Amino acid sequence: MRFFIAFLLILNISTIFGQERKIIDGKIVARTKQLEGVYVANINTGESYMTREGGYFRIKAQENDTLMFSGPLFLGYRHKLDDIDFKRDLVLIPLEPNSLYYELDEIIITKITAESLGLVPKGTKIRTPAERKIYTATTGSGLISVDAIVNMISGRTKMLKKALAYERQETRKDKFLNIVSEEKLIKDYSIPKDYVNGFAYYVATDELMSSYLNATVPDSNKVTSYTGELALNFIQLINEKEIEKGKQAKIE
Repeated sequence: MRFFIAFLLILNISTIFGQERKIIDGKIVARTKQLEGVYVANINTGESYMTREGGYFRIKAQENDTLMFSGPLFLGYRHKLDDIDFKRDLVLIPLEPNSLYYELDEIIITKITAESLGLVPKGTKIRTPAERKIYTATTGSGLISVDAIVNMISGRTKMLKKALAYERQETRKDKFLNIVSEEKLIKDYSIPKDYVNGFAYYVATDELMSSYLNATVPDSNKVTSYTGELALNFIQLINEKEIEKGKQAKIE
C-alpha cells in the first residue's frame, strides 16, 4: 500500500510539472520588414505581447496552447503549439501580408459622390476594399458564377472573409480609441499602459460593444459607459494572470 501511495504522489508531481508553462522564443516571418508591433496572445492564458523590432517575441506557454497573431499589416493567424515547437530554439511563425491595408481608401468629396454624379443608382451600397473583393469572388455573370465556384474550392473566399473580419475589427478598435483615448484608459479606467492595445482589441471583439462601434456615428455615451464594465473584467483577467504567474514562480 505504501508503495502504491508513493507511486500516486510521484505521478501527481510529474503531471503538475508536465503541465508547467515555459517561456518560448519566437519570430514572425513574412515578405516585409515591418514586423514590429504585431499583437501576440496566448488564448489559453490571456497573456499578450507585442513583437519587437525584427518580429521577435517571448511568451509563456505549454504544449497544445494556441497563440493568436493579429495586426493591420497581416492576415490573422492561429498556431497550436506542439512538442516539436518546444524543442526549437526559435519558433518561426509565417504570416501573410494583408494586401487590403495597402489599398488606398476611396476618396469621397463632400456633396459630390458617384451617386450624385449619376454614375451608380441611388441607394447603391458603398463597399470597403475587403467587401468589394468578397463580392467579386462570390458573384459573376450567369446563373452560377464560375469564379465563385473556383474561389470556394480553392479557399480564397474563406481567406477574404477572414480578412474582412479583421478589417472590421481594426475599424472598431480605431473607432474606440478615437472615443476613449489611451491616456483616458490609463488614468480613468486603470488599464496598465502595456495592456492598452490589448484592451482595445478585447473591446473590439465584444458583441455589445461591437454593435455600438459598428454604427455610422457611435454613441460616445454608450461606449464610455460600457467601457467601465469591460475594463473591470479585463483587469480581473490581468490579476488572475499575475496570480498564476506567482504560483508558477513558486513552483520553479
